[in-house]
Amino acid sequence: MINQRSLLSMTAVGLIFSCATGIAKADETLKFRAVLHATFAQSQDVGDVDGHTMSLARYSGLTSFPDGTTGTGYFVATTDYIKGAGTFWVYNNLTLNDGSVLWYKSTGATTMDGTTSRFQGTVTVLGGKGKYEGAKGDGTVTGARTVPLSAGADLYNDLVINIKK
Repeated sequence: MINQRSLLSMTAVGLIFSCATGIAKADETLKFRAVLHATFAQSQDVGDVDGHTMSLARYSGLTSFPDGTTGTGYFVATTDYIKGAGTFWVYNNLTLNDGSVLWYKSTGATTMDGTTSRFQGTVTVLGGKGKYEGAKGDGTVTGARTVPLSAGADLYNDLVINIKK
């Protein structure tokens, strides 16, 4: 026979389990690659030390997901580099084929590996439209550009973004 205390304990466990599974269903992890082309790049020599430049760039291109889904992406970035290495700040837009949009920013560091720029940073979700309406979250970005930052330069970014709705 179940007493009142046992019934309350089972009810509490059931509620906790229901809430936890409800939260898990709302979360989504996006893993994708963005291959982007610089449509604009403007740099200025800072002049304090050799090779110190600040830049503003805009990239646009395609995104590809492991399940074959594709979309488009673009971003506007500012950089603070000394001889190609330094910090970046990027505001991104990811648009999926269903019309959903995810806005996120990424910040991090660029290092030089020979003539290749390597990127590593963090992602903060800013919001979105469609299935990403009200989204928040975080993630990581890594990537590379094999040519100097200029109009026409190509790069790729691999992203893992944890969406919380």
